[in-house]
Amino acid sequence: MRLRLFLLGVLVLSAGLGTTSAGPASAGQPDFTGEGASCSSGANPVRLHVAVSGLRSSDGMLTLTVYGDNPADFLASGKKLARVRVAATLGTTNLCIAVPLRRSYAIALYHDEDGDRRFTRNAIGYPVEGYGVSNDAATMMGIPSYESARFIAQPGDNRLSIAMRY
Repeated sequence: MRLRLFLLGVLVLSAGLGTTSAGPASAGQPDFTGEGASCSSGANPVRLHVAVSGLRSSDGMLTLTVYGDNPADFLASGKKLARVRVAATLGTTNLCIAVPLRRSYAIALYHDEDGDRRFTRNAIGYPVEGYGVSNDAATMMGIPSYESARFIAQPGDNRLSIAMRY
């Protein structure tokens, strides 16, 4: 029963994480989609500075997806508020994404080591690539709830840390 719940959770989690965006990222440049923008653009009032620790390699990209304040949208395919892809850095990758003001947010991310823009799993559904969730929300018995990943951010600079899980 636990394995079945875990596998179901992994499949749902990967549905939200593994969707692709239009166009490849420019070499070395962040790739923003949805309502996300560069923190230096001034396009959105909330700047999320995220330090992602524990990356096991600098291969591929780190894909970070931000969800808004609707719990039903969390990890749902096509329901992201914003997404950014940046080059992975061994150990810690720092990034910043500017998003529109919402009552709350949740983040899911994965280390796309093979660069295929998908959250890769093995034959039985276990993650092959690293992943993380805001608040380092637990994923032991399936996907985390929106409430466990939810955080409040104010206009201006907001700092978060997320640890990768492999």
